[in-house]
Amino acid sequence: MEGIDEESSSAGAYYSQDFEWEALRDEIKRMLEASDQHDHLNVDLRESLLASKEECSPPSVLGTVEEGLNICGNREEGLNICGNREEGLNICGNREESPSTSTSWETFHSRHSRNLFFKERRYLTKEFPDLCQPGKSLLVLEVGCGTGSSVIPIIRANKQATVFACDCSPAALRKAAEVVTGAGESSASSFYPFLCDISTSKLPDFLRCSACRQKYHQSKEIGAEANGTSESQNHFSSKGIENGAGTNASHSGGGGGSGLRSLHSHPSVDCCIEGLDIVTMIFTLSAIPVEKMAHVLSECFEVLKPGGLLLFRDYGLYDMTMLRFAPRQHISSCLYQREDGTLSYFFSLEVVRSLFTQAGFVEQELEYCCVLLTNRRKQVPMKRVWVHAKFHKPIQV
Repeated sequence: MEGIDEESSSAGAYYSQDFEWEALRDEIKRMLEASDQHDHLNVDLRESLLASKEECSPPSVLGTVEEGLNICGNREEGLNICGNREEGLNICGNREESPSTSTSWETFHSRHSRNLFFKERRYLTKEFPDLCQPGKSLLVLEVGCGTGSSVIPIIRANKQATVFACDCSPAALRKAAEVVTGAGESSASSFYPFLCDISTSKLPDFLRCSACRQKYHQSKEIGAEANGTSESQNHFSSKGIENGAGTNASHSGGGGGSGLRSLHSHPSVDCCIEGLDIVTMIFTLSAIPVEKMAHVLSECFEVLKPGGLLLFRDYGLYDMTMLRFAPRQHISSCLYQREDGTLSYFFSLEVVRSLFTQAGFVEQELEYCCVLLTNRRKQVPMKRVWVHAKFHKPIQV
């Protein structure tokens, strides 16, 4: 998975704060208040954005924490996420199960398989310098790697990094393997892609086996759990990840993806790699159905080493692309569906904080990245909003 309407200018623009997010929020509010009440399009847009403002904004706009955090619409609309200090983030509603997006992403990547649709994210290591720590061998997992646009900068910046990468689309993984191989032998030897729809599956045990996970949680059944997983761990050692499938098919999301090499050649892989130093989620969580976001973050938490980092970048509330969606594409507040069936959610800082802390993460960095770009062809200014965040897994639970 990768964001479709991401950054498209030179890398230098990515790290600046060109305008205040609060000023953009107020500008949109004034625009809606001044718009024609009888214009059907404006009415739908007003309802969507005002709902987003009231339900997706930080507590200073919503009210107190005790009053709850409602970020995805009312019960009639379906998705409803509420939270308070005692209960945290909760999901309820009467809408039917969100449409599966894995098929939509596979169709999308198959359609664009002949071209590298996404540009290399050269800004990534500047935004997240933890990815290029000198002299440190890092184990990194890119969740929703798409065609590898985040992988190349990481491997290039840190020759000692090993990047594992998962995606729900075999077509995307094939393209990623092709792109990384084309970047040179050293890059290819540090890249291990595997097929996994993390919204519906567990991450495979070769990243962090059940025994290691239980040890972190100080389970009384450590010994029994370790014995119970030995067979699947040995299976991994002998078979690796062939054709893009994980150790356990139920964990990996299935096979497919010819051209993806086995992991058993990696010298550090035996039982498992004992957890990851860093997990990256770059324009991935916004494409996940809202009711499955907690599961995704829980899986990321489990495979990190104690003290490991999760680096996050995704669409922010009031980003220009949010304003471009047609009313019919509005599923619920902050959530939209593109014509090709893929989803796009627009995050407020409070929502990100709630989701990640409920999963067990500790906040280190969390801010809006507000960048003013210009459409070169039309000479139209574009106000982009992304959420930049860094969280870590506690040393002890």
